[in-house]
Amino acid sequence: MGNASENFDIEELMSYGDDLINLLNVKNGFDVVSQSLEQLKALNFACDEDFNQIQGSIQDCKKKVEVCKKKTEEAYSDVAAGDEIERLQKELDEEMERELVADELKDLNAQLASIDEHKQSMKRKEREDLRAEKKLSMYASVTKVIPDIDDPSKISGYMVDREKRVIEKFHFETNKMTAYETCNNIWSIINKQ
Repeated sequence: MGNASENFDIEELMSYGDDLINLLNVKNGFDVVSQSLEQLKALNFACDEDFNQIQGSIQDCKKKVEVCKKKTEEAYSDVAAGDEIERLQKELDEEMERELVADELKDLNAQLASIDEHKQSMKRKEREDLRAEKKLSMYASVTKVIPDIDDPSKISGYMVDREKRVIEKFHFETNKMTAYETCNNIWSIINKQ
């Protein structure tokens, strides 16, 4: 078995040798081989340069890593003891608590302002309602008419005669009468009393 692999290697070597002889026999064959050899040397030189640059870069990186390790060790040695860290953590927790309380206080103040605005608005509405009620009472005293303002599509209300203690309901459809006719009818009801 050992002979078969040797024969195979010798046969392969013979084949390469034959290819080389054929290449050298060709007129430009020697020039091609020489040129290939020169290109191989140039490529080898370029690879060596790249290898040297990469080695230099690796060395620089190793130096930088060492410097960083030294700085890290110095930083760890400069760090305060565990009590100092606990004190700083406690201060940080207290500051965060104060900020949380401040935010809650701000929210509560905003809610208070909103409630105050709502309260002022309600007071204004109550005053306006009271003013409207007094105005309506005055109109009712003068004209003896209490209008029904719930439905704006019709004109209706009550005629009140306090002396006779009589309440008479009236109702006018605005789509069946002109505004002038409606006004005249209302005045005629008022004058009737």
